[in-house]
Amino acid sequence: MIKRAYNRIENILDQDKLFNPQQICDVLKEEIKPIVENYINLQNDIKVRFKKENNKNIFFIEIDANRTKPFGYIPY
Repeated sequence: MIKRAYNRIENILDQDKLFNPQQICDVLKEEIKPIVENYINLQNDIKVRFKKENNKNIFFIEIDANRTKPFGYIPY
């Protein structure tokens, strides 16, 4: 799944010469949410933010969860 997200982000960067960071944030959010929901119960929607610092593109991912899901047993 991470490879798929990487490929989608790469395609956006190649196709969008103006580089719309909000579009990349939206793609990241869409790709990360199903993965995260396998491990935790989300309290609120995932937030993905972008910051440009010098020549670096920095993304912040905020996940608010009320609990982690248990591992290692099959529920009745």
